[in-house]
Amino acid sequence: MKTKFWGVTAVCTGALMMAMTGCSSSKNMPKIDLAGEWNIVAVDGEKINTSDMPYIGMDVEAKRIYGNAGCNNMMGTLVLDSLKPGIIHFTQVATSRMMCPDMDIENKVIGALNKVNGYAETADGVALTDADGNTVISLEKRQVPEVSVNDLAGEWIISSVNGTELGKQEETPFLAFNVEEKTVHGNASCNVVNGGFTQEGNKANSLKFSQMISTMMACPDMDTERTILEALNKVASFTLNDDKSSLSLLDEGGTEVMKLTKNTGDKLSE
Repeated sequence: MKTKFWGVTAVCTGALMMAMTGCSSSKNMPKIDLAGEWNIVAVDGEKINTSDMPYIGMDVEAKRIYGNAGCNNMMGTLVLDSLKPGIIHFTQVATSRMMCPDMDIENKVIGALNKVNGYAETADGVALTDADGNTVISLEKRQVPEVSVNDLAGEWIISSVNGTELGKQEETPFLAFNVEEKTVHGNASCNVVNGGFTQEGNKANSLKFSQMISTMMACPDMDTERTILEALNKVASFTLNDDKSSLSLLDEGGTEVMKLTKNTGDKLSE
């Protein structure tokens, strides 16, 4: 009995030591904060050189990703392995469906995201690695442009909604912001729209449309207008894009629901 007892004790002690060693090892691993937005600077060792850098945003608490793959907006699910530090997977990765002149970067980004199995800290940021430990995507922290309500001032053409680029419409869809009066005026591709907007006091990028009303004309195609009005109801914030000539209107989850491009042509609100 004693021999059997001590044998079991030894095994348990060994297991306990292994567990303790594992715990100690996990605790000693450097903690990498993945939260926030990261520029995708290289894919499979090939540096990306473009004015519109693809990027990925990781919302660790909500377990989701968002961003832009080089042309289209992307979204998906983020899965971190709580028992194995350094393991990560992206699932249900999807993109909007705009066609761009060059889809090569986007195809490489999406292909690489599907291979991601882990992550590691680097001198410049984070490396996303495959199952063999090879770096498939190199990330560097993205500097999000600071914004203020004054960035909204003026006329903006509605260029895309929910990731779908708008084609030629009967009337050019646009929004014109009067920052001093907190009002907005525009056209939803058929009918004129008017209303107001508000911001949360401590959030410079917050944006909520209120009391939006439209005229009641009937047009041959009302689908675009309905899509625009539905998107306006979802807006919770905005961001100034890297090109400084476009804005993205975002929903509560940070997903782009509408893209606005600064109007540099004839005034649309006259």
